[in-house]
Amino acid sequence: MSDEPRPDGETRDGGDEDPTSTGSNAPSGRRRDDPRATGSHLPTTAAHGMSPPPPPRRTGVFVDVDDLREHVGGLLRSILGGHEVDAFGNFTFTHENARVFVTVATSPIGPQVGVFSVTNIDIDLDPDLAGFLLTTNHRLGFGAFSYDPQNRAVWLRHTLLGTTIDLPELQSAVAAIATTAAGLDERIRDRFGGRTFQEAPDDVQQRMEPPSPDGGDGPVSAGGYL
Repeated sequence: MSDEPRPDGETRDGGDEDPTSTGSNAPSGRRRDDPRATGSHLPTTAAHGMSPPPPPRRTGVFVDVDDLREHVGGLLRSILGGHEVDAFGNFTFTHENARVFVTVATSPIGPQVGVFSVTNIDIDLDPDLAGFLLTTNHRLGFGAFSYDPQNRAVWLRHTLLGTTIDLPELQSAVAAIATTAAGLDERIRDRFGGRTFQEAPDDVQQRMEPPSPDGGDGPVSAGGYL
């Protein structure tokens, strides 16, 4: 794969369409944010004989979350050609049957952009799984695996500081998370049980929400150990 995920309508098994994608089978909690976002994967504009839209220009440091959200949406349209928006307002798309989310939120050190994928659910954390996730983290350049005990889920997450984010930075993170999630979700399922996120019912997928980065129940932020 290149340094940009290019959903091209082909699943890894060459089979059925993704039931969580846009179109008539899309879950009610997820909406299309771009009229081109149809089919089993989000198509690139190149597939329609069009050039992708140019990335928005950054005119300064982002301190307002709404401004940053608009900027990130424009960057994703430039990277992917389109995207969806879930019930929590997160940008989302599929890559080889792995669903990837991009979030924009506040934090004690400024606005953050999160890129994550819930790779597996209905899976118990045992020493073997914990060892696999930790040793895999040691080799990853972008992101890290974590375990969500409330939903018995495995997450792959990477966080970017949003104040000065640009196209290459977001594109690299999105490509890395999408590729890693698509390459490991079935391996985790086959080795440790449970099911992949895409195999879960729509209502289970729609209630997955990332932890808050505001220092509450979310992960310890930089402000917690400075």
